[in-house]
Amino acid sequence: MTREEASGQESTRPVSVLTRLHTGILLNLIGGAFAQGSTFALNLVSANLLGRLAFGEFTVVQATLSTVGALGQVATGYTATKYVAEFRERDPHRAARILHLCNRLSTGTAIVAALSLALTAQWIASRAYGAPQLTPWLRTAAPGVLFIVMNGFRSGALAGLESYRALAQVGVASGVTYIVLGSLGAYLGGVHGALVGVVVSAGVQWLLLGFVLPRELARWNIPHRADDPWREQSTLLHFALPASLTGAITLPAFWLASAFLVRQPGGLEQMALFAAANSFRVIVLFLPNVMNSVGMSLLNNQRTASADGYRRVFWWNLGLTAAFVSVGALGVIALGPWLLRAFGKGFDGGYTVLRVLMLGAVIESVAIWTFQVIQSHGKMWLTLFLVTLPRDCLILALAYTLTPGYGAAGLAAAHVGGWALALTVIGILTHRIGLATLGPDCPVPTARG
Repeated sequence: MTREEASGQESTRPVSVLTRLHTGILLNLIGGAFAQGSTFALNLVSANLLGRLAFGEFTVVQATLSTVGALGQVATGYTATKYVAEFRERDPHRAARILHLCNRLSTGTAIVAALSLALTAQWIASRAYGAPQLTPWLRTAAPGVLFIVMNGFRSGALAGLESYRALAQVGVASGVTYIVLGSLGAYLGGVHGALVGVVVSAGVQWLLLGFVLPRELARWNIPHRADDPWREQSTLLHFALPASLTGAITLPAFWLASAFLVRQPGGLEQMALFAAANSFRVIVLFLPNVMNSVGMSLLNNQRTASADGYRRVFWWNLGLTAAFVSVGALGVIALGPWLLRAFGKGFDGGYTVLRVLMLGAVIESVAIWTFQVIQSHGKMWLTLFLVTLPRDCLILALAYTLTPGYGAAGLAAAHVGGWALALTVIGILTHRIGLATLGPDCPVPTARG
């Protein structure tokens, strides 16, 4: 089935890869604006409602929730995006097997991850953060892990189908729910209420994604049931396993780096400054991340369809990514003191942190997109040992060294140092791999690429 037939269009005129890129970016931008915008808005509202200390506690719990949720996904969403994009037209039954296997895996790991957070909440609060008062709030947040894990898989599957209109619709609805419930919870119940709002909104997103995914699969004639999905175990071993190990290393490393800061005298307030400044980093990276999400699906699709399309997607996205993030970073630096004051009294003290993070945003965005070439060739084990481990070890070493003397600015500098090393290694590997593809006439690749 062609993309035009799947979309229900009568015209048989092919849609160019750049048109698909632009359309996907626009639709993803709408949904992402509500999703990421609601996160920023909730941080802004909760910072003013809770005050700097309580807001620091809220962001610490949020960061832990996000870390455990991302770990629980074991790269199922990432894997679904790659292989559904690659096989949805050439082999719908194989796409179905991979989707069903990823779905089973994500459901199981979601339960395990949620229980793990609930059972280890006291240890995390007391031993890792040195803040035992966080224990009940971590347990309150634990059910949210269930939804975060499964939402990651479902969103990845929809991205692989290039179902960006459906993702945009879900993003708008869930983003509005997130800001409304989170803000209302913060107003009525402080940190505990805000976290309840976050968990409930994640559940709403899970319901919405569960409604649209079967419809989008039907549009591509991908079966709802799969014959022996365990035949795709090699896919998990070759791609999903190293990708999930990357997350299993990176996310705890970033979390532990933050814990180094929190454990310092006045660490929760320093964490609040870092969270406020980091909110603008997320905003600056928002459009590049939207573009990369669309570009990843197209790059994998074009790898076996068109060598010219593959190269055009790569260079077009790389140029736009670098341009947008650079302009955004300079704008935030210019307006930084005023932007930080929106979080409340005393937050303008994070201006140095903001400037450091803006430098890191430029480096990080270019590194993440350039990495897509390596990812599209399935060389995940290579990047695990040559990119992920060195980067994360450097971030931890720098955070441990710098946060005692420089606080939040030291943590920001640690992230910049780690991403600078990653960009260097990714650039070398990408140059060695080149922009070669399998070409349009090649046979369907196996799970081992």
